Amino acid sequence: MIKFGSSGFCYGFMKKHKSSSEMPTWLKRHKLSCHEMSFTNGVRITNETCEKFGKLFKKANIELSVHAPYFINFASPNPIAIEKSNMYIIASLQKMKYLGAKKLVFHVGTLLGKPRDEAFSRTYENIKNLLSILDEYDFDEYYLCPETMGKHGQIGTIEEIAKICALDERLMPTIDFGHINAFGGGCLKSEEDYENVFETLKKYLGDRFNKIHIHFSKIQYGAKGEIRHLTFKDNIYGPEFEPLAKVLKKYNVEACVISESSGTQTKDAVAMQKIYNNLN
Repeated sequence: MIKFGSSGFCYGFMKKHKSSSEMPTWLKRHKLSCHEMSFTNGVRITNETCEKFGKLFKKANIELSVHAPYFINFASPNPIAIEKSNMYIIASLQKMKYLGAKKLVFHVGTLLGKPRDEAFSRTYENIKNLLSILDEYDFDEYYLCPETMGKHGQIGTIEEIAKICALDERLMPTIDFGHINAFGGGCLKSEEDYENVFETLKKYLGDRFNKIHIHFSKIQYGAKGEIRHLTFKDNIYGPEFEPLAKVLKKYNVEACVISESSGTQTKDAVAMQKIYNNLN
């Protein structure tokens, strides 16, 4: 099953609403069914507030996911940075218990000037160690969702994320198609281009290749990859959603599709849902 929704707060919501607690009603009004909450700058929300939000989203039948803090870097050679990254993951998962969310999206790391193969190897081993640490907690019902990235200085190609997720069934890929397109300088144009993404997932993940989390937006890119998120009005950088919608149907994908457009998240999520539902 495919669900559509948004991340953060779009301009339309902020013009009409003062409280983030009104988001579930806003999404339901637009016939959307998922939302991503971000702990961008740290896990600073109380358990009580999480529980309050969780009940509101559950009542509105909106599936919640969470984005972990951006400070995480499993590619770092600094053991203190790795310890902090582990704690950001654990702290986010603890809040998710109160929110009722099941999927935790995170950026796996940056190269920090190191060769890509060296940085990836370190990332892979540190995430493997993280899984061992999580065995000590009651987090078996949650998914860790490493994200494909758009800048050349970041770990997160489709193959890198697939290899990481092959470590354990608790790992589910977050496939950000805008990031993939930006990293590849506009590589996603045809249905075949999108199919190649799923064939890579199938190569490493087998039968669970089509159970993923999705981010989608159009993104401006340059020589080093991603520059900034755009809206669906863009007709230069892409990618386009229509060919992806056909591939999602073809591969029987189960996912939440989260719009990350710049300020028009709700509008563009509704547009994607319409495109998908109108396919034969």
